[in-house]
Amino acid sequence: MRKQMEGDNQRRRALARQARERGMQAAETGVSLGASKQLTHLDQKQRNGPAAGGRHKPNSTRGRPATPQAGVPETPRPRPQPGPNAPGVATMGYRDLVEDVVRRAGVDFRTAKVGMESTVLVLASALEAAERGRLLAAVPASLHDVVPVDGIEQRRDLPGFLAEVGRISGRSPEQARYQAEATLAALAEHDRDLIESLHIPDELRELLDPR
Repeated sequence: MRKQMEGDNQRRRALARQARERGMQAAETGVSLGASKQLTHLDQKQRNGPAAGGRHKPNSTRGRPATPQAGVPETPRPRPQPGPNAPGVATMGYRDLVEDVVRRAGVDFRTAKVGMESTVLVLASALEAAERGRLLAAVPASLHDVVPVDGIEQRRDLPGFLAEVGRISGRSPEQARYQAEATLAALAEHDRDLIESLHIPDELRELLDPR
């Protein structure tokens, strides 16, 4: 039996050598001792390997954004900036307005600031809702975020308006009048179109044109 196996092995090696001489792999003839294993390995490799990419082959990134590479930060997209007249965007400078009131009323910065806040709040409460929103959107938020407008008594008459401004600022009605006149003049100086477009009660318009 052993001699027969040796003879078979010699015969297989001879056939494999002849196949190599003809430019063929021994595994292709099926005569190599490891032929079945080699073919199985090749079949598995062909089955498991990825398909070669070509012009007409499907591509995982074709037709949609490519997946960003790991560790490479994405470039942020610029955010649109609101226009100067967008709702909630102040079009007047806080310090410029207060310093304008300082110059007109002849008071210090803190007094002018308190007087201007009081005037803006009482004026806003005297306007209709839509115009109130336009006024508050145009002036700096720091002029009306201390006291809610809803908590201000609505006064459309001149004596009542001045009394409310004086109550909030801690000034007399006469002092409140100077503050209110200076504030409205400063607002008109910085945005005359806004002030002229507001439906300010007739009695209060006297503050826009002091005598």
